[in-house]
Amino acid sequence: MDVYQLTATTVVIRLTDGASIPSDPDNRDFADYLSWRAAGNEPLPYLPPPAPPVRVPDEVNMGQARLALFDLGKLATVEAALNAMPDPGRTRARIEWDFRPTVRRDSPLVAQLGGALGLDASALDELFIHAATL
Repeated sequence: MDVYQLTATTVVIRLTDGASIPSDPDNRDFADYLSWRAAGNEPLPYLPPPAPPVRVPDEVNMGQARLALFDLGKLATVEAALNAMPDPGRTRARIEWDFRPTVRRDSPLVAQLGGALGLDASALDELFIHAATL
């Protein structure tokens, strides 16, 4: 027995063989589909394709990073966390924060600041995804 599935258009898919059936009354396969429907059968609903996975950027520029942190309400907290670090780590972190043109998602500084901000790996990924849009 044939089974059909709706599409985003007027074409119907016959699942037994994958045939695309246009809604043409002169098409024999479409006539069979209409007879199948008249017998009380229902086609499977249209299923949109899954959204492509969102890629976490490896790197964003510092302007994007700062804007994303600002949007999250965490920019001032980053500054406080940087200033609270003991030296020599604080000096190194300040140089990275103040003078590097980009920030990498896999950098130790991101991991350290993420912990200070209470952001887990998933939240840091979302932050980088958002930053890449800015």
